[in-house]
Order: sequence, then structure tokens, then C-alpha cells
Amino acid sequence: MMKKLKALNQSRIVTAFVLVFSMLLSISIMNKLTTNVDAATSAYNQIAASSYSSQSGIDMEACSEGGQNIAFIDNNDYIVFNSVDFGSGATSFEARVASNANGGNIEVRLDSPTGTLVGTCAVANTGNWQNWVTKSCTISGATGVHNLYLKFTGGAGNLFNLNWFKFYTGKSAFTQIAASSYDNQFGIQKEGCSEGGENVAFVDNNDYIVFNNINFGSGASSFEARVASAANGGNIEIRLDSATGTLVGTCSVTNTGDWQNWVTKSCSVNGATGVHTLYLKFTGGTGNLFNINWFKFSTSSTPTPTPTPTPTTGDVVGHLFAGYQGWFNCAGDNSPLGGWNHWSGSGLPTPNNTNFELYPDMREYTATYATGYANFGNGQQAKLFSSYDQSTVNKHFEWMKTYNIDGAALQRFGASGPMDGWKQNRDSVAVKVKNAAETYGRKFYVMYDITGMPTSTWHTDIQNDWTTNVLGSMNLTSSSAYAKQNGKPVVCIWGIGFTDRPGDATQCATLINWFKNQGYYVIGGVPTYWRTGNNDSRSGFENIYKSLDMISPWSVARFNNNDLSSFTTNQWQQDFTYCNQNNIAYQPVMWPGSAWSNLQKHRGVIAPKNENPRFHGDFMWKQAYGLKNIGISTGYIAMFDEYDEGTAIAKIAENSSMIPTNEYFLTLDVDGVACSSDFYLRLAGDINRLFKGQIPLTTAHPTSHQ
Repeated sequence: MMKKLKALNQSRIVTAFVLVFSMLLSISIMNKLTTNVDAATSAYNQIAASSYSSQSGIDMEACSEGGQNIAFIDNNDYIVFNSVDFGSGATSFEARVASNANGGNIEVRLDSPTGTLVGTCAVANTGNWQNWVTKSCTISGATGVHNLYLKFTGGAGNLFNLNWFKFYTGKSAFTQIAASSYDNQFGIQKEGCSEGGENVAFVDNNDYIVFNNINFGSGASSFEARVASAANGGNIEIRLDSATGTLVGTCSVTNTGDWQNWVTKSCSVNGATGVHTLYLKFTGGTGNLFNINWFKFSTSSTPTPTPTPTPTTGDVVGHLFAGYQGWFNCAGDNSPLGGWNHWSGSGLPTPNNTNFELYPDMREYTATYATGYANFGNGQQAKLFSSYDQSTVNKHFEWMKTYNIDGAALQRFGASGPMDGWKQNRDSVAVKVKNAAETYGRKFYVMYDITGMPTSTWHTDIQNDWTTNVLGSMNLTSSSAYAKQNGKPVVCIWGIGFTDRPGDATQCATLINWFKNQGYYVIGGVPTYWRTGNNDSRSGFENIYKSLDMISPWSVARFNNNDLSSFTTNQWQQDFTYCNQNNIAYQPVMWPGSAWSNLQKHRGVIAPKNENPRFHGDFMWKQAYGLKNIGISTGYIAMFDEYDEGTAIAKIAENSSMIPTNEYFLTLDVDGVACSSDFYLRLAGDINRLFKGQIPLTTAHPTSHQ
């Protein structure tokens, strides 16, 4: 019995030893495995730039703030951080930078140097390679775990140095925020603002406005607000988390001379870090204290003065215009062209000779012209209108008035060369636009399109055309309907700075100065990427763009419904900030959607049908929502009547009953939602009301489809 127990105990000891050894071996193997897996790094911790996982073109140097910073950064260099965890979504980015050069950009990209761009931060000269400032900017689309690429772009040579960076959730405190965009309020009213949109008005003692989830990052040091008062003024108390919460700063507002005489007030703040609900509480005597238009915070201990814009009074800033082509002609309309134009390549429009994508709703035109198409689905004869008829132009401007569109930018092509039938037709339509604008109380201005003009003479050709035709034979600017801004007649030059249009910097400067020296207000129709001087923009045009009174960057087909949010953040918002800083008015371009399969087919090219879908108005409203949400209240719609490329907002065929039975045309019910032919006119009118602060900002458009 004793031998059996001893043997059993020995067996148990051996078994236990084997089990323990196996467990230790497993743990060792697991440790080896886990050491080969990168643990995710939180994006919300401060990360040293020098701690990168890999890099391209990067050097390091001793940093005056301790440790090392990355330095000697050139264009397209980058640093990589593996497995960075953005959680449910980062909304802003902060970086510690220094530069003694012209600076450049930090592109925040995911998973590769050309991967998803979630944000771009512009870095300017800070005065010294070790004079550090904290730069903040908004980002969108960074969620989950990714390899993070910080890619550096700009001119050649050293751009800037980078010490550290981090990400935040919540809306950035360091971007300009419209006071009227509050999440909650007490005792507050709004009114139309002379600087566009709405301002908070009729402020009384202890009224307040509330903004949820405002991200102050590692700390705000100053506060700026745009204010106006015709009374004794009062104070703006900056409080966190409640109307009686932590007081981080107080700004005193005095009488500015008028309720719409705006000045920028700056003051210091202390203790605003992280994400908070922000309360701006207004205190002082009883009655109206002051008005407030917008505010922002800064990380600089001394607030950077925001330039006080020249007071803007006129017909364009704070208004909605639409591009007007007026280029459709029909045989029998008595035009100098003597035939069909733009509806077809040449000759009668037929199924084999179609240049337009959207068929107009023809029910309200008094002058119509038969085509070579089969009848409409409803049995009516397929006819089209001519822009040469005064009755047609009148109808279009009547619609602008009825549907709340402020005016038209009259497209003017081909200023070069001698007068011919095409130019006579163009000038005749211009006079008819003047007549219609006067009749229906709308405004218009001339927009030169320089596409295809001679590279050596385009700028002097425009000068000659303006003097001889616009002022001379037509005398357009003397019309009561001709748009003025800040007391100056408006002219737009579309195509400045594009890589595929004529015009070097000297020619552009000559033409802009020629107009400005004669007292005109000059708008530039510029490339999408004008501010960064790449992609569709020539480089070295910064001073040209800065010389313009208003900048209107082209955006048609530059984004779709899926990447609109990123475009709003990375282009429109940063453009708007730049323009505010440089005292330039900003007129973004909205568009309903586009397609040109018929036009391209005529050119021998196969293009998708419904290429950039309209999503029954959601797409254009989403653009307007994003623009208004960042404080923009001036807009341009491309286009009113461009049926060729499918961007028209004028009345459109609703369904197959309103188009020929033997040709393809894009109709408004393409996505299964029935829309009335005037839907996009009504939508444009609501966008104008939104921009003017007459209806609330909502994510869904208030415009009924019928």
C-alpha cells in the first residue's frame, strides 16, 4: 500500500511539473507573439514628432523646448506613426511648429502618403526656427486605428520645424464660429447682419448663448469677437459648462457708433483647456447692450488682430447669384447666327445631333421652335426656346424674382477678334438681360470667361471689349440693375490662375489693376486650389489672388456627395479663413449635380449618365448647410440655364412625359423621387433665405419636392 501511494505521488509530481512547464512555455510564446504586434497609440495624447515609426526625407535637431524636433523639412517629406487610434472620431488637430521661411502645409493622411486626406494645416512664418507656436485646424474622417502619415507640402527648401502634435474631439475653439449658430440660448434674438448672414442682437443683461462640445485643446490664451453697439455696451463673460460656471475671461464692449458698425474686440483668457460646453454670457446695464456676429479663440498670448474689413454694402456680398449663359439659339429666331446653337452640334436637334442633357420644361415659354425629335411622352410636340428672344430672357428673370434669386452673372465669352454674327448675338442677349433685370428688379454683372482666348492678347482684348462694347455700344453699367458692391460696379474675370487657361501673373495683374484703377469691384473666378497653388492652380499667383476684391473658386465636379464634408473642411473653411485674414470677400460656388453624356457622345466620347447625381436636392442643400455652418452667407450657383452639362436650376422636365420618346434626357425623377420642374428654383430660394438668416440652419432641406 505504501509503495502504491509513493508511486502515485511521484506520478502526480511529474504531471504537475509538465503542466507548469507547459504553461510557462505558452506564456513565453504569447509574450514573443505580442511583442511583435504594435500596441495602438491614442491620437489624443501629445505625440513627439521625433518618435515616428518611419520617415521620408526627415532630419532632427535639438529643440529649444526640450528633446528633439524634426527639421529641414522639404516638399513631400513625411513621417509615419503606426497604429494610431482615433476612436469614434477626431475633429481637430494641433501641432507645435516654427518657421523662419514661408512655411507650408501639414497634410494629415491615413494609411499611405497618398491615402485619405482628413485635414490640412497651413503653417506660416513664425519669425525664427525655434520660435514655437501652436497651430490648430479642423479635420474630418479620422476614426478607428490607422497608420498616420503627416505629409509636408509647400515650396522648395526648408518649410518649417515640427515638435509635437495631438488630436482632439469636439468642435475646434480656434475656428471662427458664428454667434447665430448657438446650440442653446437665453433671451436671445437674431437679425440680418450687414456683413452677411445673421448676428445675435437685442442682447440684455444676463442673456447668454451656448455652444456644445467646444474643444480648447491644450489651452486657449485669447478671445476675439466681432461686435457692434449704438448703446453703452457691456461685457462678454466667457464661462465653461454653465451660465455660472468657471469664468475664464471677460471682454468689455463699448459703443461703436452704430448697431451695424462692426469692430473686432480681443481679450485674454486663462483656464480653457479640453472639451467643454461654452457659455457666452452678456452683462451690463439694462436694455440693448451690443450685437455679436462671430467669435474665435487663439493659442497666442497676444491675440492676432483680425483685419477689420472695409464695410461691405451692395448687391453681391451677402447675396445669391446664379451664372447665366444665354447661349441657346434656334433656326427662325432672327438671331445673327441664323440657326441652331448649343442645343445641337449644328443644324436641327435630332437623336443623332443632341448637345444637351436636361430638357427644359417648355410650358411657360411664348416663343418656341420645333425640333427633329419625336413627340414628348405626353404626346406634345418637342420644342425648344431661344435665348435670343426677349420673352425668354424675361421669363428667366421673372423666375429669379419669383423664387428669390438676387441676380445673374452674365457669362461673356470671346472678347477677342472682330465683331461677327456670334458676337452680335452675344451683345444682343446682354442688352436683353439688362432689360429683363430692370423689369423684374434683379441685379446682373458681366463675367468674362477667358477660356480659349489668345495667350498674348487676352487681357488687352478684354480691355478693348469693355471700353468699346460693354461701356460704349451697350452702356451696361449705367443700368439701375447693374450690380454694385461698396459703391463700385462689379466685373468678374473667370479663369485667372488656371493651369489650362491663358494668363501669366503679369498679364493678370495688369488687367485687375486696369479695372480697379477705374473704380471697379473685381471678382476673380479662380481655381479650386488657388490658396495652395497646386493641382488646377498655377504656382506663384498668391499676390494676384490677394489683389482681388472677391474670390470665387470653381468647384463643379471637384467633389461628390461622399467627399463633400472633407471638401467643406479642407477647402471652403480654410479658404474663408484666409480671405477673412486678408480682407477679401469670398463667394463659393454651389452646384446641383452634373452630367453631359449627350454632349460627350456628340464628341465621340462615352460619359456616364447621371454622372454626378443630384440626390433630389440633398446634394446642393448639403453644400449650402456646410457653407452656412462655417459662417458663409454669400453664394454663386452654377448654373441657371446650363442645360448642356446638366447643371441648370431653371425649370426642368420632371419625367418621361416631358421629353421626346426617341432620345435620352436626364429627368428629375431619375433617383425615384418625383420633383416638380421648379424644385431647384425653390431650393435656391431657400438657400438664399438660409444665407440671409431668414430660416433656421437644418441638415435636411425645408423645400418640398412638389
